[in-house]
Amino acid sequence: MISIDDITAALAKAFTESEHNYISEQMALRTEDVGKRLYDNPIIRIGSAADPLWAQLKEPQAVGPLFRTPKEWMTEAKSVISYFAPFSDFVVDGNREDNIAVGNGWLYARVEGQAFLTEVNHFLENWFESHGVKALSPYASEEFRYVFEAGTCEQIEDKSLSFTSNWSERHVAYVCGLGTFGLSKGLITERGVAGRFGSVIVDASLEVTPRKYSDIYEYCTKCGACTRCPGGAITLENGKSHILCSAYVNRMREQYAPRFGCGKCQVKVPCERGIPKK
Repeated sequence: MISIDDITAALAKAFTESEHNYISEQMALRTEDVGKRLYDNPIIRIGSAADPLWAQLKEPQAVGPLFRTPKEWMTEAKSVISYFAPFSDFVVDGNREDNIAVGNGWLYARVEGQAFLTEVNHFLENWFESHGVKALSPYASEEFRYVFEAGTCEQIEDKSLSFTSNWSERHVAYVCGLGTFGLSKGLITERGVAGRFGSVIVDASLEVTPRKYSDIYEYCTKCGACTRCPGGAITLENGKSHILCSAYVNRMREQYAPRFGCGKCQVKVPCERGIPKK
């Protein structure tokens, strides 16, 4: 059987050796950024495709009815591998310097860095298939769909379906045992909240990593540090407003085009690099 150590080693090699995890001369906004790394090596957890929590993600208070369970993506699904790729110190430290201006590293990681994770998802598909295991990454597939604000640019009028998708990497990570949500709706892992997620579904029964928590917000202390959000999208009373967050990020798209980003809720917070102490 393929073990979590086997997958971890394969991913570590991919993250270390791929040129796309480093700032190239063509990408760099300044020469001193060239060669800097975007992501540290990822941490991995494995969930069962038969976990009853998948069906609960269809609830409106979770992802929503557009969400497709692992078996709806792949009828033969038996396991789900979810990984968290922590941003490097270069990415995080650069975004801590100013409460509003977005650090160069964060801009690279948000755009080119996400393209790299899509590449990683395809790498995992191929790696599993080379071991005789069928694999599918929903986020990297042509069938992945994300709805921003319904009734605007999407062919969906139901406003309740705004800011939802048919596969949510953060919620998948929660089910697989990587961490719990915070006030900002980021997922707090043992390596913190500053980073991004990826996943693949496979038709092999792998050893499941038990969840170390029982509550969806178990790791969040509700300290309120992330309410420093420059877009005013996070409050202690109401949590995060996706509408306000999206509107602010759209302004950042105009300012930093062709890149964009913000991430201020993931830096200068107790959960930045680990699980905060209660």
